[in-house]
Amino acid sequence: MIRNSSSSTHAPATDSNKSRLSYRIIRKKRYGLYGIAFAVLFFVLAQIAVSYYVNLNTVYKHRLNYNMFLEDQSMIEVVIEEIAKTIKRDKLTDYAILIGNSVAWGTNESSEHSLGRYLSDQAAASETEPLQAVFNLSAPSIMAGDAYTLLLMLEDHGIKTDNVFIGLSYSAFVEPKPGPRQVFWLGDFLREQDPEAFADVLPHLQQNQYEYVTGWDRFEENMIDTLFRSIPVVKYKEVIPAYLEQKKAGTDLLGDPRPWNQKQFAESWLTDPQYLSFFDPAPFDMSESNWGVYFMNKIIEHQEGKRLLVFVSGGNGELSKKEVTNPGYIENMAKIEDYFTSKKVPHLMMQDLIQPDHFTDHVHLTKEGNEELAGFIWQTWTGKGE
Repeated sequence: MIRNSSSSTHAPATDSNKSRLSYRIIRKKRYGLYGIAFAVLFFVLAQIAVSYYVNLNTVYKHRLNYNMFLEDQSMIEVVIEEIAKTIKRDKLTDYAILIGNSVAWGTNESSEHSLGRYLSDQAAASETEPLQAVFNLSAPSIMAGDAYTLLLMLEDHGIKTDNVFIGLSYSAFVEPKPGPRQVFWLGDFLREQDPEAFADVLPHLQQNQYEYVTGWDRFEENMIDTLFRSIPVVKYKEVIPAYLEQKKAGTDLLGDPRPWNQKQFAESWLTDPQYLSFFDPAPFDMSESNWGVYFMNKIIEHQEGKRLLVFVSGGNGELSKKEVTNPGYIENMAKIEDYFTSKKVPHLMMQDLIQPDHFTDHVHLTKEGNEELAGFIWQTWTGKGE
């Protein structure tokens, strides 16, 4: 009886404990749900904030942010997307695209003194053939294969390629031994845009450290890329730090803007194989076995019925006098010009058109040189050049 009484006496206490325990569990779950809700809300707001923060000025000022691009080449898509948004927002109909290498990008000068800025000024001020904008998608080391890929990517994003300037160097037609890669940056994008051209150039790319991913690894990589591109915080992970770093520095200058004759160039630099390969005098093969020709043919075909101007930058006539006066170099330059003439492509051969004092090194230009180059290009574009 005592046991039964004791059991009966403690039963209500046990039920009360269970009730309190249940309440604590419910309260913890509720707080957990609140935490999840706040986390989701924070995540959503972060996506909105990052998307709002990134615009064309974040990734581009007369040219793309090279440090951002160098860190992650897929950021070129962000630049293209922002250009597309700007064109749509501002209802632009008459604009041009500039694609070139480090000369067109403006190495050794700030964006304010780059070719992209001066060419935009020329276009806007023109009384006969004004353009609303010139978008500069140049970057150091871009080759003809990259330029062709970019034209396809632009059209994918609804950007017209009716007016295109292509900037090349003599070295674009030098036989790679085996390098540099003739699609230097954008091999993965070429694979998506033109699988046939990619298959043609793939053996060359693989000889030059291009990582060719296939099968499940390729599928997994594509799935991850697609997912990441849909999440702004991840998509723009290189964009915002590069922008803030540039803002902190107060300049986007890369290199030394002084004229070459105010610097010292070591003899070892002037005899370095990498420097000499830029002016390689070995006879050019101007058939499609030359990747420069192969991809220029692709560009010319793509631009049929549209406007295209190609300019070939020249070497410093004083610093690199030995190289640019070599009979092999001169003959190869003539071959390049003959090629564009045979294709009926408007072109501009820049060798010896800009005075040596307006070079910062063997090929890059001072602000005065960039302004001169823009003038030559625009005069040729409008039919006022020689």
